[in-house]
Amino acid sequence: MWEIDTLLKSSIELISDSKLNPELKKHIVWNLENIPEVYEFDAGNFIKSELDSSFTYKKMNPYGLGYLIINEAKNNNKNHLIYDWSAFLLNFWSEYFSNIDTLEHIKLNYLEHIKDIFSKYDFTDYEPIHTTLTIYNNGNKWFSEEQNNLIKWYCN
Repeated sequence: MWEIDTLLKSSIELISDSKLNPELKKHIVWNLENIPEVYEFDAGNFIKSELDSSFTYKKMNPYGLGYLIINEAKNNNKNHLIYDWSAFLLNFWSEYFSNIDTLEHIKLNYLEHIKDIFSKYDFTDYEPIHTTLTIYNNGNKWFSEEQNNLIKWYCN
């Protein structure tokens, strides 16, 4: 899944170059580097940063992590990351993230905020880096009804 690897690398670069609090940056980068292992993705072909053994890393909900990345992308005019992270969180929800929390809680606490940012941009001419990171406004035949409803909700 090279597209997820690319998404994670771009996100790590964004956060590393950001003006965020250094402690928050450590948490975010550590979580980005560990998404492939924690959620069993075939991605993450990058050299992990050195761990700070005196620092206690906190595992973040992928939707909270996505919100932080999307918000930072908005602040840095990295619109492609807003789209790609939205697609990642929506398209991979059922297969990888559905057991993390209830869908209603994810919508209320994370996706509402992400949707608000996403809706301020016109992605009509945006070409995703891979079909797996494409948002199908009316859903996809390969997705469950619940996942398609989530995507339709997000796009409207």
